[in-house]
Amino acid sequence: MLIELFLSIFIISLVSLVGLFTLSINKEKLNKSLNLLVALSVGGLLGGAFLHLLPELVEENVFSQVSIFILVGIVLFFILEKFVFWHHCHKSEHEHLCFSYMNLMGDAIHNFLDGVLMAGAFLINIDVGFATAAAVLLHEIPQEIGDFGVLLKGGFSRKKALAANFLTALTAFLGAIVTLLFNSFIAGVVPVLVAVAAGGFIYIAGTDLIPELHKNSAWKESILQLVLILIGIGLMAALLFLE
Repeated sequence: MLIELFLSIFIISLVSLVGLFTLSINKEKLNKSLNLLVALSVGGLLGGAFLHLLPELVEENVFSQVSIFILVGIVLFFILEKFVFWHHCHKSEHEHLCFSYMNLMGDAIHNFLDGVLMAGAFLINIDVGFATAAAVLLHEIPQEIGDFGVLLKGGFSRKKALAANFLTALTAFLGAIVTLLFNSFIAGVVPVLVAVAAGGFIYIAGTDLIPELHKNSAWKESILQLVLILIGIGLMAALLFLE
């Protein structure tokens, strides 16, 4: 069971290297498409929060409790962003990196939860484990494409963005290991972590990424951004039928 679990996580982690396909693309052309990738990421984050994380929580918990921890997530990410700003982005030439760092934090938490989810599924049986891994793999593809675009938009080089994306993907291993070691305890904490993550997704999309899209007010670009946001949400919605 352990071999199958960790092999599945490793294969899914490789999806974070999707940016390799951009290495042969002209830098100027890639720069023009960055806002569109950011828009896709907005749709993926909002779709993930509202269509996957929150419905699962509301089914099993009292909504008032869920909403409290969503607010905790929003406040926590606000505090984290202030910390990042104070330590890394206080100089004007570094301000564009802030939303990239925040996106990495959100992605790390998301991947940690994926690891928790997959480990829990494999503890049930291997068939459930593989089915869960397949669902995680499918939703990682559009998300990692968007995340890569966010990092490039924030000023990361392509190689640095690939490395950062891959390192955050590896937090899934940490989530799996924690679940295996503290299985009885982690079950009670997972709903809180999921709600906090949902709050983080909403915060990142609403305060960091959407304002970045508003910097380009050309109507054609705005329409494309809207279409990409809807595609991101649509992809998350389509995955509901595969879970």
